[in-house]
Amino acid sequence: MATVAATGTAIGAYYYYNQLQQQQQRGKKNTINKDEKKDTKDSQKETEGAKKSTAPSNPPIYPVSSNGEPDFSNKANFTAEEKDKYALALKDKGNQFFRNKKYDDAIKYYNWALELKEDPVFYSNLSACYVSVGDLKKVVEMSTKALELKPDYSKVLLRRASANEGLGKFADAMFDLSVLSLNGDFNDASIEPMLERNLNKQAMSKLKEKFGDIDTATATPTELSTQPAKERKDKQENLPSVTSMASFFGIFKPELTFANYDESNEADKELMNGLSNLYKRSPESYDKADESFTKAARLFEEQLDKNNEDEKLKEKLAISLEHTGIFKFLKNDPLGAHEDIKKAIELFPRVNSYIYMALIMADRNDSTEYYNYFDKALKLDSNNSSVYYHRGQMNFILQNYDQAGKDFDKAKELDPENIFPYIQLACLAYRENKFDDCETLFSEAKRKFPEAPEVPNFFAEILTDKNDFDKALKQYDLAIELENKLDGIYVGIAPLVGKATLLTRNPTVENFIEATNLLEKASKLDPRSEQAKIGLAQMKLQQEDIDEAITLFEESADLARTMEEKLQAITFAEAAKVQQRIRSDPVLAKKIQETLAKLREQGLM
Repeated sequence: MATVAATGTAIGAYYYYNQLQQQQQRGKKNTINKDEKKDTKDSQKETEGAKKSTAPSNPPIYPVSSNGEPDFSNKANFTAEEKDKYALALKDKGNQFFRNKKYDDAIKYYNWALELKEDPVFYSNLSACYVSVGDLKKVVEMSTKALELKPDYSKVLLRRASANEGLGKFADAMFDLSVLSLNGDFNDASIEPMLERNLNKQAMSKLKEKFGDIDTATATPTELSTQPAKERKDKQENLPSVTSMASFFGIFKPELTFANYDESNEADKELMNGLSNLYKRSPESYDKADESFTKAARLFEEQLDKNNEDEKLKEKLAISLEHTGIFKFLKNDPLGAHEDIKKAIELFPRVNSYIYMALIMADRNDSTEYYNYFDKALKLDSNNSSVYYHRGQMNFILQNYDQAGKDFDKAKELDPENIFPYIQLACLAYRENKFDDCETLFSEAKRKFPEAPEVPNFFAEILTDKNDFDKALKQYDLAIELENKLDGIYVGIAPLVGKATLLTRNPTVENFIEATNLLEKASKLDPRSEQAKIGLAQMKLQQEDIDEAITLFEESADLARTMEEKLQAITFAEAAKVQQRIRSDPVLAKKIQETLAKLREQGLM
């Protein structure tokens, strides 16, 4: 989906991508534009002029005062021809000073030339002087004046882009570079790296501005991919999508009661409400569960303060904190999650508390501690299916496939009614390039769980990866059908998003319309799904509904869990903003349409 309209990380405007395609078809020749040729000739003339600079100079053709400077006291009587002649002579004098690196004098003469005639070349020369003296703001100012007179002045566009980058105005730099690309003045080898660099800087800047405490200047891709939204000025308060919640808790065996329940105790009632809502699989039940667990923990802590030796209260508080902890983790607050679950373990160790702590360690890329917590969980209950399943997932991720298979087999043996070990074993077979075994295992799962949408949904993902699109579409349709028959949420909107993504790989008009409808439905059913929003944003971008696309990209950035995911969404948003800005310019918008029309004629779109 990321490539539907945003052209990688270079620029989120498809006209740029198509421009590059044209250039690549021409063999990526390093073409030199007219301005570059002119610059080369000017440079040769300047070199020749420098060699002659020691020769006696002729008296200036423009009027001069007693101090030798231009005299414009009679300017009102200058003819148009005289103004042009004097201005050109003053410009040439400025060029002499520029060649001799006397930039202040050059600036004076270029400005005197401008008093007689507004010429984009004079402003361009001024901007070049300000580059040499390091005044980037003046570079932008003079470049802008030149471009007001000559909008397609490629040399000046490039100079202003470089100055804006130096000033940290990356969006402005991207705009100029995009115009250069649209004009076809420079080849992709020279423009693309600059575009990509400025887009990355702009996105990183917005990421830091929006989400705070991460060193975006030095962060590696790995650090971004594992950096959760923590220790920031705006910790995420909302839970992730209901599809994600249902998938996460669906792995665990429902715990619908607890020991020593006292229906007259308000804290007990809140804890019971939390557990009940946790496994209802409805859109609103997870928020209700979160609220109840938080209330229960507060009430139990108050009661324990009055009677700190009550072991029954300690157990109930531990269950409450275990759940407030995992909910904090799901809301991108791993520090708060670690604190709650650590306290829960100290009060009353439970298998799920160790599993949740292991997941926090995995989030920190601490695989050693991850395994240690599973060892502790197995000491409490060596026959707990969830422990083996989650440990199998870590082994799968670390490519310890033999051990992962053993863990999934054990989880399946201990809990034959849990569908996920069956699915993971099938996925493991595919990862090991055993597609026949994979297909057999999915068939086994389908026979055992004929009404479960998880089986066709995950099988569709495998078929998509295998490029068997027709079969994948049928499996997604089956998953959607089965999901609609169930009362609760199981795979949620996953097959809707999966099918939409698959349809965009064959971008016919019909597929485009259907994909858009699927993503709109998914976003409506699960408003907190960043996957649905970012996919829909891509569709809106294709429809040239850029305002809506930007809004959706920014919303998906807020919802995404890792910094890498947030950065991706912000990158798309910033690229779309440049596209929006270009399309708001009538001249550039017309040029875009002309470019696209040519591409259509050539069958490239």
